Amino acid sequence: MSARPVGQWLLVLAGLVVVATVVGAIAVMGSPGEQRQMRIDEQRVQDLRSIEAAVRLYRNDEGSLPDDLATIDARPGVALDLADPQTGAPYEYRRTGADAFELCASFATDSATRKARRNWQGIEWAHGTGRHCFTFRIEDKDRATADSTAP
Repeated sequence: MSARPVGQWLLVLAGLVVVATVVGAIAVMGSPGEQRQMRIDEQRVQDLRSIEAAVRLYRNDEGSLPDDLATIDARPGVALDLADPQTGAPYEYRRTGADAFELCASFATDSATRKARRNWQGIEWAHGTGRHCFTFRIEDKDRATADSTAP
């Protein structure tokens, strides 16, 4: 018996190990497309966090909530991403009371799939797939609370 068949067998075995590793990685982490959708959803949450902070700051400065997001974005020194990074659709803002408002966006993934990732945004930004609204109530000058609600 020559060394060539053993070498070929080891090459086939190494190839199978590589394929199994790739399949296992995709099963654990998700496909590249799923990873991309999760990153876009993380960007949506970051945008909404920035908008929420800007609304809170506006409320603290002006004494009332803004009528719309354009009012906030027009303030000097403010540069917000007011549209979905993938679709270009504007994020939704709605006053629900004198000191309460909602921010809504459409998500491609369920945030529960990201809990193990280090970029997890926390329970206050938990969302399912599809349109989701986050409700905020400003309780005093420096503190706001967030409740997550589905439409």
